[in-house]
Amino acid sequence: MAPTLTQLRIELPDHPGALAAITRVLAKHRLNVVEVAIHEVDGPRAVDEILVEGDDRIDAGPLRVALSAAGGDLLSVTPCGIRTDLVVAATTWICESLPQPHRRGTLVAAVHTLTGINPVHVVPAAVAEDTEIGLAAVRRGRPVVKRLEELPPFLVSDGVRGGARWVLAAPDGLDPTVVVFASRPFSTRFTATELRRLSAVLDCRRKMMEALMPVG
Repeated sequence: MAPTLTQLRIELPDHPGALAAITRVLAKHRLNVVEVAIHEVDGPRAVDEILVEGDDRIDAGPLRVALSAAGGDLLSVTPCGIRTDLVVAATTWICESLPQPHRRGTLVAAVHTLTGINPVHVVPAAVAEDTEIGLAAVRRGRPVVKRLEELPPFLVSDGVRGGARWVLAAPDGLDPTVVVFASRPFSTRFTATELRRLSAVLDCRRKMMEALMPVG
């Protein structure tokens, strides 16, 4: 059988030896580390995205307990169909976007592939301004993250059931045409790395649209 690829999102102490302790736990669970992406966050802890391969699907329960004993907090376990190189994915998305730069579905796929944020919603800037966080993002011209008790209506469809959540609103630059929204449980933060990647995706999209606009 072909190895199963899985992306683990783990929060751990930001000090020497912490990642080594986590990888030892993964090795004991017969998981081979394929790739590690370290995300910047505020405070004394970091969030690592670790792509692993194994012979079977991961049982998150025992793995979460073992990681906790090593100082880590397992935030999510996401099966992966194939290994995705971010540079290849970025260039592929750019090529696919050129013929139809206004397709929101293409932007949703790009955000998911290049940042790992999923699900996302792309709404016109005028609609985003009807929400407090959307209006703040449009006025600042950059991503805004807030803890909200009540979600914008287009995020409720994700099956969220009450409780405070982190909400992200990211415009495609100053004087935006669209705003990307996403939400996560309060235990799973949006990282500085994700926000930089998201801003790069939106900036790329906006510049492509402007380049394709007829002159005159």
